[in-house]
Amino acid sequence: MTQTRPVFDSDPFVPLCIAVDWGTTNLRAFLMGQTGHIRAKRSSDRGMLTLNSDEFESVLQDFLGDWLHPDVPIYMAGMVGSRGGWQEVPYQVCPMQLDTLAEHLCWLDSHLPCEVAIVPGLQGIGISGHFDVMRGEETQLLGAMDWLYEQGQADQAVLCCLPGTHSKWVPLLKGEVTQFSTSFSGEMFARLSNESSLVKGLPKQDSLNKEGFQQGLLASQQAGGLLHHLFSVRSDSVCGRLPEEQVRDYLSGIVIGHDVNDMLAAQPQPISSVLIVGSEHLCERYQVALSFHQVASQCLDASEASIRGLTRLARQQVRQEQQIGEKK
Repeated sequence: MTQTRPVFDSDPFVPLCIAVDWGTTNLRAFLMGQTGHIRAKRSSDRGMLTLNSDEFESVLQDFLGDWLHPDVPIYMAGMVGSRGGWQEVPYQVCPMQLDTLAEHLCWLDSHLPCEVAIVPGLQGIGISGHFDVMRGEETQLLGAMDWLYEQGQADQAVLCCLPGTHSKWVPLLKGEVTQFSTSFSGEMFARLSNESSLVKGLPKQDSLNKEGFQQGLLASQQAGGLLHHLFSVRSDSVCGRLPEEQVRDYLSGIVIGHDVNDMLAAQPQPISSVLIVGSEHLCERYQVALSFHQVASQCLDASEASIRGLTRLARQQVRQEQQIGEKK
């Protein structure tokens, strides 16, 4: 576990909340000040997949330790609210105004000294007409909405791309999500890159090989479809067209290229700009892929989006409690 400086050192003000992003493989927490700044942060590898449902409370208590305070509520987002998490929280059905998520928080019964809530995920219909779901990304979208307000873009229609294990494409208009679509892109790349015959015996690289990636993007725009293009990863390598140091990024270009191609083509109106909410390395790749379609993009770090979203929820809760107090 990693952490930054201790809590409540010389600061006389009680923090606003503890924002917790609890995913499948990682647990991260941020102690948020009243003005929205991060006072301290901690991280752990105690993700959902490592825990039984009856272990979450004790793990969180040990993890937060001296942060726990009766006046500092905890807001959690991510797979902690899924089946197999601390408690399964029902999805909220789209269309939905993101700011109304505060009205649907699931407050847990626990032995912790403060209030603990889980943010619900969203359920909608994807562009194919099939059901689609998200858990954790709704909080990032709320944070993205908060960021758009700061940029003076709150009234603009924005297509948000949240790349990851299961990438989300979400049209956002004035804080409302009407529908969204998920791509299997991240998990597909991970499995093909780690387990398939396409790249067996070839080296892995930490940095992006731009030439290989761009060749993959070009391949994704050719005739033949995804399955045919995927085999070209092996055939172009075996036949000497593709240097071995480019192979994995070529594969990445094919997968991301098809993701971007298909989702842009499915939009009812031409898209001129996309807001990418993700890690630095995924934002870089999706920006390059979007540029192949002459589509501009802005980037917002996924962690910042999550923190913004949970902080916005906490502030809404404070305002609601103040309004109730004024009516008494």
